[in-house]
Amino acid sequence: MSDFTIDDTMAEIRYELDDREIYNDIRSEVGLLVAEIVVDADPTYEWLVWTRFPRVLVGETATLLFQTNYVEPSDWQIVSHSATYKTYDPTQYHAYYDYSIAMSGSFDWFRLVKITNTGIHPADFRVVVKVKYTATDAVTHEEITPVTLSVRATDATSISEYGRRVMNLTWSEGTPENEMQVLVDHYLARYKDPVARLRAIIKGKTDALRTQFITREISDLVTVVCTNLGLNADYFINSISISDDPTGIPICNWGLEAQRAYEALTLLTLDTSVLDGSHVLGS
Repeated sequence: MSDFTIDDTMAEIRYELDDREIYNDIRSEVGLLVAEIVVDADPTYEWLVWTRFPRVLVGETATLLFQTNYVEPSDWQIVSHSATYKTYDPTQYHAYYDYSIAMSGSFDWFRLVKITNTGIHPADFRVVVKVKYTATDAVTHEEITPVTLSVRATDATSISEYGRRVMNLTWSEGTPENEMQVLVDHYLARYKDPVARLRAIIKGKTDALRTQFITREISDLVTVVCTNLGLNADYFINSISISDDPTGIPICNWGLEAQRAYEALTLLTLDTSVLDGSHVLGS
């Protein structure tokens, strides 16, 4: 919402469409130091092996616990398993296959192996289990590498109309890439099209006009209405100068810049209430 309205009955208005400050290729880059961990020697691994000889009676289940304190154990495996049973001749052993075997456990440092005898003979088992562990850690060192990180925003329509106009922005140290991209996009939206500028020369013929001279400030928004130029739009005050004409009447000279579409202010609506005037969001 503008602070004041002037028209061509109150001021001499001069219009200029300025393309000197068009930029349609906005770029920014910064040099960074990136730390990288380089592996000089890979870790080495070894296997810990257990061999157990449980005896499991008919219809029973034996649970074997395998546990290690080695660093980062992984890749548990049942390497092999077999079973035999004796006949009435104690020197005779026969292969036995009526059993089930399975490994379980969710923690790295132990596993359970369960053997269930599903046959008709007590059986003697041989179970071999192994686990891989880290024998030596990897040998590493840190290397610092300089890199250049770039962000960019362009507008093809503006480039085709006015040629490529490049603006290089300085990237402040420590600014994240996504924040700098937002800034680059903002500058592109601001400068990709020419902006209208006005020169409004106002004679202080009335107290009301003279009051405007001394109350208006840089960046105030005023509405300019000019029938001859077909204008009815909002402009920001960029510059102010005041002088006297030979008759002693004060003259104010305003440099004005058109308000861009994305700079237009809107009222915030919460549910059905407009947050303006006496309305507040909280207390």
